[in-house]
Amino acid sequence: MSLKIIHTADWHLGQTFLQKSRIDEHQLFIDWLLATMDTEIIDAIIVAGDIFDVSNPTIEALNKYHYFLTESYKKGIQVVIIGGNHDSASRLNSYKDIFKILNVTVVGGEHNTIGEVIPIFKRNAKNPSAVVVTVPYLRDGDIRKISAGETINEAHGLFTAEVKKHYDGLLNLAKSNYPDLPIIGTAHLYINGCILSEPAENRMHALVGTLGQIPSSVFSKGYDYVAMGHIHKPQMIAHPEDVILKYSGSPIPLSFNERKDQKEITLLSIEDKTITHKAIAIPLERHIIRFQGTADEIIEKIKNHEPSLQLTTWGEIIITEAVNYLDFNNQINELCLTKNIEILNRTSKIATSEKQSVRQEFIAGTDNNPLDNVPEIFKLRCEKKGINEDGINDLMPLFMQILEEVNLPS
Repeated sequence: MSLKIIHTADWHLGQTFLQKSRIDEHQLFIDWLLATMDTEIIDAIIVAGDIFDVSNPTIEALNKYHYFLTESYKKGIQVVIIGGNHDSASRLNSYKDIFKILNVTVVGGEHNTIGEVIPIFKRNAKNPSAVVVTVPYLRDGDIRKISAGETINEAHGLFTAEVKKHYDGLLNLAKSNYPDLPIIGTAHLYINGCILSEPAENRMHALVGTLGQIPSSVFSKGYDYVAMGHIHKPQMIAHPEDVILKYSGSPIPLSFNERKDQKEITLLSIEDKTITHKAIAIPLERHIIRFQGTADEIIEKIKNHEPSLQLTTWGEIIITEAVNYLDFNNQINELCLTKNIEILNRTSKIATSEKQSVRQEFIAGTDNNPLDNVPEIFKLRCEKKGINEDGINDLMPLFMQILEEVNLPS
């Protein structure tokens, strides 16, 4: 029988989505993943970085992590975890010796722990069937001494060369210690040419700097598959020597930009020293959706939306015309109640000419100018932030007191 390994990444346990906890979604994913391990008869799992969303995760997030590890141990599954840029290397490494008892290998990072060669076994087998080269998220200072006066281009070239040297050294070690076994690499990097969920994310990653952008050629021929993390959209990456590089993507959408992404894990099968791979779609129990357009278009889109199977849909509204926000939001709130939708963000995207006309009315001092009524503006802002009528009524006395103290007209 073949050796079966699951490749996943970027769980971001403990993430909040506009102040909303993701713990229910993560629990549903973990339960589904554990059930999939049973049905697919999985031998090992690789988590390619960002198991946590922040370096100091909450107790709730740590409990989900420990629950997954202990349940995997009960099933006899080998677990390999590398650190990502969101993870604390020292926190991941702190329990690595204890986790070894649970057949869990953690390579969190930091100077002397930036790479190991790990044999992978079929359940209850005495001899390994594959090798995993575990490399966590690499920072420039982790693998070389930075010299004063380096230009960005020089630093980029030197960093890229050291990354390749690091991966080549571990590849040679794997070949030497485990000859004739398939070699799986791991990485938590931004590889040139990868596709991000939306143009806004492309701009974000461009701002990270060139040190974050690595060519796929750093992985030499000899790696049979590289399990990638860091980019949340699942995809294959081109390689000049046809090394298989794949981002598994995140298991749940982590922003509105990811609302259209297919979420999946990757199943690797190794038989006769040959690796094949396929995607397994993750069932999402919460829709993340953006409603954009005119007021009528948004209302129609909400009416046509099919509610989530288990969890409340989280929505974002982007309106493209000037409206009476109080009336519009009242309509939206009533409609969302019937569709099990919670709007987490409301914003406008109005053409410049329309904004200028409002300003011109303000300058002209027209009688119907809404900018003349400060309390009304405050109410509008509260509505746009999703505060309900009771909440606004609670805030208004305090706001009016502030207005009186600064002697603004009410």
